[in-house]
Amino acid sequence: MHTALKVLEKVISKPFQLRSIAFHAPPLPEPVWDCPAKAGGHFTAGIAKEDLTPPDLLTHRYYMAGYGFFKPIQGFLNPIYATALWLDDNSGNGGVLLVSVDCVGIMNNDVEEIRRRLAPFCRITGCKAVNIMSTHCHASIDTMGFWGPLPRTGRDKRFFTLLFDGIVRAAERAYATRRDGDLYAGSIVAEGIQQDKRLPEVFENTLTRLRFAPKDGGEEIYAVCFANHPEVLGSHNVQLSADYVHWLREKVKKDSGAELIYFNGAVGGMITPTLDSGHEDIASSRAAGEKTAAAAMSITDERKLEPKVGAIRKQFLVEIENTVFALCGVLGVMPRPKFPTGKGRLGVSMQTEMNYMTIGDVHILMVPGELFPELAYGGYLEADVAAVGGPELNPPPLREIAGDPELIIFGLANDELGYFIPPNDFLLDEELPFLVKTNDHGGRRHYEETNSSGPKLAHALADNFKQMLRVVRQGG
Repeated sequence: MHTALKVLEKVISKPFQLRSIAFHAPPLPEPVWDCPAKAGGHFTAGIAKEDLTPPDLLTHRYYMAGYGFFKPIQGFLNPIYATALWLDDNSGNGGVLLVSVDCVGIMNNDVEEIRRRLAPFCRITGCKAVNIMSTHCHASIDTMGFWGPLPRTGRDKRFFTLLFDGIVRAAERAYATRRDGDLYAGSIVAEGIQQDKRLPEVFENTLTRLRFAPKDGGEEIYAVCFANHPEVLGSHNVQLSADYVHWLREKVKKDSGAELIYFNGAVGGMITPTLDSGHEDIASSRAAGEKTAAAAMSITDERKLEPKVGAIRKQFLVEIENTVFALCGVLGVMPRPKFPTGKGRLGVSMQTEMNYMTIGDVHILMVPGELFPELAYGGYLEADVAAVGGPELNPPPLREIAGDPELIIFGLANDELGYFIPPNDFLLDEELPFLVKTNDHGGRRHYEETNSSGPKLAHALADNFKQMLRVVRQGG
């Protein structure tokens, strides 16, 4: 078996290196402000969500997003949504749109298609920036293609029509229901809800909430960011669900009356919920959601934000080192453009992006995948524990680069490149890199590497963030 996989890797590599796909890498612009930060008079906000549950869920074959291949959905637990938040500082620069989808991940080329479909909306409303985040829910429908009937894709055209149309409708309704009001930022340490399953034990247990209070005294809006995998229902589950995010929304709505949009954080390596019942089941999922809701509603230490919104985007290329990802691209399992740049093991790269947003004095970095928390906050493994070497092999943590100890990370933003892993702990099997898992000298299993685009991701992210910040600082 190992010999066959090794031969397969060579067979895949050669065509990529010699002829690949007949695309050339596009010229990528320098980072520019989509929406320059400029003080306005007041905030305007609106929120809406669209049910993405297929009406033919039980009669058409859709695949679960994770825990093995060819796993059709066999039941319904609760709906999945696309939630859209419209935000404008009324400075005259235009508003921004943030969307959160109950799915495992949306690839960058799909995000670009969503933006194309939202182009009329943006012209009419003056929207200057559109960012699409995923909650990274594994109990939802496969949007990556990786969990279908391999070698065929698990991506379903019917669902993508529903997804794209639903996001457009959610955006239009969010804008139509906009109201004037004030925006407040607050946070709380949420103890006992998450755990870190891979050394080092570093994760952000602070839950951040932006609360919009409309001047008409009506329904408030909560925008919540918290780093925690929605995977509580576990590998045995075959029912469609938004996992704990469903009960988070339900609890906040019931107890506070507020509508909620949820953004996941730096969840790589592996930040996952504690199991209230001791098992991966509905009870633990409900408990995780309700505990997160209780934390979000208990915030009292808030500050009023200046109506000033800025958004900047940086596109860049990343090398594809993962042979499995490359093969899935060739077969159309995970379709996205590949560019023969001649770099890396396979000689090809793919386009992605990162985004930076300021809302008052709140700074948000949107990362296109599952970021290991130590890449954001520090706390790298030392050489005697790490699989490869010392922390000097790693880039500076993102908060250090930003000079901002309160920088907020939105993960799974506008792409899903897999795990961003510190280079000093990125370990591959010597004979079959990316194809089989391996253990290090301390016996630790290195699973996440098999679901990463490659070991250079961390440095690519840090280097492009530095470039982006130069533009940010030039603009004040």
